[in-house]
Amino acid sequence: TLQIVPGAGPAPLAVQTLEAYLSQTALAPLHIATVIVGACAATAIFLSVLGLYGTLNDAARARRRDLAVRIALGARRRDVIYQVLREGGQLAGAGTLAGVFGSFLLSQLLTRIASNIGSPKSWVWIAGPIVLGFAVAVAGILPARRALMVDPLRILRRDN
Repeated sequence: TLQIVPGAGPAPLAVQTLEAYLSQTALAPLHIATVIVGACAATAIFLSVLGLYGTLNDAARARRRDLAVRIALGARRRDVIYQVLREGGQLAGAGTLAGVFGSFLLSQLLTRIASNIGSPKSWVWIAGPIVLGFAVAVAGILPARRALMVDPLRILRRDN
């Protein structure tokens, strides 16, 4: 008699919460999109660090005569490192200002178009420049160390 009651079958194998079930079914496309956007953001940060490293390395190589003269005249190591990192900081500062201004304008435009989209949290505006500053420091360390390792006498003789 119990066999004919609808739903009276074998018990489910595992009990799940509603949140776990929705994450596997209804919210799965949103989760996939979040993972893809995160991977793209990580790739963008990696490529920006490589590009900034290449730019700073090229700038230090082009100015090696100037750096050699400074080192020969007794410039302190931290002054040479500061000079190389300052160039990267100026590039990053200009990029940060342009990026924050553009993203602020875009967020204002999107909130006008779609009223259900809220304004971004304040940490979003702070996190970008912090990550960029960290990337500048990482990308500028190697060119700055290379600038310190030059032999001023050899550089000055070769360029004359």
